[in-house]
Amino acid sequence: MRSRLLALLAVVVAAVAVVAPAQAGQVSPKAPSTTAPDLIFTVNVKMTNTAFSLSVHSGPRGADARFVIHNVSNKPHTFAVGNEKFDTGVQTGFQTTVAPGKQKILILFLDIRGKVPYFPGLKSDRKNRGMYGDFDIGPCTHMEQITGVGEC
Repeated sequence: MRSRLLALLAVVVAAVAVVAPAQAGQVSPKAPSTTAPDLIFTVNVKMTNTAFSLSVHSGPRGADARFVIHNVSNKPHTFAVGNEKFDTGVQTGFQTTVAPGKQKILILFLDIRGKVPYFPGLKSDRKNRGMYGDFDIGPCTHMEQITGVGEC
C-alpha cells in the first residue's frame, strides 16, 4: 500500500512540474516557432536537346518550389529561371548546368507574384524556342487565404 501511495505521489509531482511552467506563461524550448509548415511542391524539369519540359508552370506565392532537373539528352544544358542576383536582395531565380544523364535538385522560394521566365543558359541552345517559357507565381498560398495575411 505504501509503495502505491509513493508512486501516486510521484505522478502528481511530475504532472505539477509540467503544468506549472505552462501556466506561468513560459514556453518550452522544444516548442515550434511557427504554427504552419512551409508549403513545398515539386516541379519536374526534363531537358532534351530541343526543349525544356516542366511538370507544372505555376506555383503559389510564399511556397518553396523544389525543381528536380533531369537532363535526358546527350549533351550538357543550362536551365535558368528568373534572376539570380544575390547582392541586390532581389533573387528570384537560379541557373544551373546539368550533365547528360544527370539530375540536380534546387529549391526556390516563390516570393514575388508574376511571371518569371525560364530559358537556356548556353549560347548554343538559344535558338531552340522550346527551351523558353514562363513560370507563374501566384495567387496566394492557402495559409494566406485562411489567415488574411498578405495581399490576397
